[in-house]
Amino acid sequence: MIEFKLPSLGEGIEKGTIISILVKEGDTIEAEQSLIEVETDKVVVEVPAEQGGVITSVLVAIGDEIGEGTPFLKLAGGDTSETKEEKKVDKEEETKAKEEPAIQEPAVSVAAPVVALPKIEVETQLKKGFRASPLARKMAKEIGINLADVPLTRETKRISLQDVKDFAKQLNEGRTKGVGTMNTPDLPDFSKWGSISKKPLSGISQATSKNMSGSWSVIPHAWLQEKVDITNLEAKRQQHKIAIKEKGGALTITSILVKVVAKALESYPIFNCSYDANANEIIYKEYINVGVAVDTDRGLLVPGLKSPNTKSISQIAMELTEVSTKVKQKKVSKEDLEGITFTISNLGGIGTTAIFPLVAFPQVAILGVAASATEPVWVDGEFKPRLLMPITIGFDHRIINGADAARFIKHIKELLEDWFLLSL
Repeated sequence: MIEFKLPSLGEGIEKGTIISILVKEGDTIEAEQSLIEVETDKVVVEVPAEQGGVITSVLVAIGDEIGEGTPFLKLAGGDTSETKEEKKVDKEEETKAKEEPAIQEPAVSVAAPVVALPKIEVETQLKKGFRASPLARKMAKEIGINLADVPLTRETKRISLQDVKDFAKQLNEGRTKGVGTMNTPDLPDFSKWGSISKKPLSGISQATSKNMSGSWSVIPHAWLQEKVDITNLEAKRQQHKIAIKEKGGALTITSILVKVVAKALESYPIFNCSYDANANEIIYKEYINVGVAVDTDRGLLVPGLKSPNTKSISQIAMELTEVSTKVKQKKVSKEDLEGITFTISNLGGIGTTAIFPLVAFPQVAILGVAASATEPVWVDGEFKPRLLMPITIGFDHRIINGADAARFIKHIKELLEDWFLLSL
């Protein structure tokens, strides 16, 4: 008889609410079969079975709040034993651990208040059928490491003691270099001067706070601005938006920007890469996934659109409408939020006249968009009213210089002002 416990739901997410139970007592299940759905402030997560067997008891109900490590189901008849190979590996780890000096691996320091080191996205291993050896679990617990964050270095689908040690070493090296560390001073007692109230940050806002602090401390930011004449573009958008609406989509400026930016990234791949400072390498991605910042009552979320450079604007409009709806209805999946290579933040609808967005590590650039306004522009010997849209490119100045950024934003401007260029 074994208990299934809720795995980590992701960084900064401590608990969630059960919205669906996909099995019942007496069911025979297989490994990786979905068991329950848990809704957090960020995503809806399907929790899979670690192994097969017969369900003897369901310990939770729909609506229950559940945290990491909470038992939610009991199983009998499954293969709960380790394979001979796994037992052999465990024995080797045990023997090696006894032979090594106890002080060989430094503990991960958690006492000092630090901003979490930003890291390139790592898939949550334990949610995808990966397991960990007993010694790996023991060490991770002792030094405060979440096993879901430990990347695998081999194809065994099993986290070893060495995997945990290597991950701990990377964390310590990063902290030793001082990357991302920031002492936060204590706040004064504001209640001395009047009444106050407190509201805890949502899971999404906590994650945003941590990620933005890390990005600001690691990336030397620079920005360039431009104004784009979208008079003709807006006329065309108004002309075609009804047809898109009838198909269930919304032809917004943002949906057009996604296409334009994706095409620009094809011509300027440096803006679609990531920079590995430890290896002094630029990682060029042969795929383009554009993220769009979406404002919700729970905080900021950035779902991504996959390969928009290969899709029509109408396709992008449909997909963007669908994923934005999923975000606002708390139905967005983990996959919708992963793998983004470039982000667009459009605050034009709120009316802001300028924007200086922060690059989201490990990306190296972001496009900010402010509110369009009609201004007099000198055209053909006279002033004419034209609709101008302010845009800003924020970029990582370690690998992108000002001239490259100027050429990139100019190319975006040209594509927006002359749609024909998109077809070339």
